[in-house]
Amino acid sequence: MDIKHYLRIAKEETKAAFSNNKWLLLFSTLLFVIPLLFGYFYADSISDYIQPMVDNFQKQVDEGVITLTTQSIFTNNVTVAIMLYALGALGGVLGALILANNGMFIGYFGADFNIYAYLALTVPHGIFEIPAIIIATTGGFVLLSFVLHFIWNLRSPDYSYLDIFDPYFSDVKITFKQRCYASFKMNQNKIKESFIFLCLAVILLIIAAFIEANITVPLAGKLLPFFGLSMG
Repeated sequence: MDIKHYLRIAKEETKAAFSNNKWLLLFSTLLFVIPLLFGYFYADSISDYIQPMVDNFQKQVDEGVITLTTQSIFTNNVTVAIMLYALGALGGVLGALILANNGMFIGYFGADFNIYAYLALTVPHGIFEIPAIIIATTGGFVLLSFVLHFIWNLRSPDYSYLDIFDPYFSDVKITFKQRCYASFKMNQNKIKESFIFLCLAVILLIIAAFIEANITVPLAGKLLPFFGLSMG
């Protein structure tokens, strides 16, 4: 088995997935970043909405429902990522709202911290975790795009690449099965690209969970004294 060959294929397919869906990725990124900034700079205006979520999160931490272990963090993050992926695929709106809500929550949560302390406690794992949830949501949007394009091509089929006569210029009757086959063949890459995004998100979340559980806090403890701060 030539591992390098498969890694090269994976790299090319991943690059193609990002290239073909760059606008959806940008859309997902803005859905996260804009609410994050809003939550940070306008925390007082949204406290009635966000604070109950913060309190519930803190309660789960205090009760041990959420713990700073690799497994617990990974399980929690993957649950969120799969939910974002599924909701993105099932209509897009709910996935978009939850992604935006996550961004606003993180921004609001950080508003109560010294900026250096906040960055020290979030950046080490956040550089993997935040892209992961954005990519997972994008994967859901890509799958939704497949469904919408599939349905559209059933209504307005394009058979130019198949051994089927164009129904608009011949008397050949095109069956529904042939329409489905043609539409699927035209749009099947979107399923693959959606799955690539989901797999990449899970890989990033594994890395993020390990860093958050084992590296973030000790690293912050070493960095904060340079800014006259402490973990206490």
